Amino acid sequence: MRINYKKSLKFITLLTSALLIGTASAAVYNYMYIYATPVSVKGIYKVNFYAGGDFTKAGGIITNNRQTVTFTGLEGPNGTIAEYDDTVRICNNDTLAHNIKLEMTYSYGGNALSTLDYIKITIYSSTGNQVDYLRLDPHGDDGGSVTSTNFNSLAGNNDWWRIKWDILWFGNATTTDSVSITLKVTVES
Repeated sequence: MRINYKKSLKFITLLTSALLIGTASAAVYNYMYIYATPVSVKGIYKVNFYAGGDFTKAGGIITNNRQTVTFTGLEGPNGTIAEYDDTVRICNNDTLAHNIKLEMTYSYGGNALSTLDYIKITIYSSTGNQVDYLRLDPHGDDGGSVTSTNFNSLAGNNDWWRIKWDILWFGNATTTDSVSITLKVTVES
């Protein structure tokens, strides 16, 4: 059998060229775009914090466009209940009702785990009815801890809830005992 080297060389050259062209043309690019114009600042939130009657006594500060409240003066004497009836109000400035839920996280300082009887945080409607409550009860003797409320509807058109704190330390509590509490308020839009 005789091989025609000239034809074989042409065939190999043609095959190599086809492979190079096929490889080069295999990279096809398609482009996609995401446009976000403009990215802007959201307006004032519809549900906000406002100072209650005991706000100053509790050492309250409202910041972050009325979305954050900090208390630095909540305290109670040992062996006697301390009541802060109206620390802060949650107000719905929207025309629509919103469902709202509170969740509590906490940490103990000093010997508070053994010297705190309970802290109860009660939510009252603007008409004075109890809406829901949270309770920190490390010993379970006052019904146990409740660290989350249900979603409750807060009517619109400037309706509000007031937040009451009841704090009771055992008689052996000292000024080195403390509890740090964070309440996360979830507003369903």
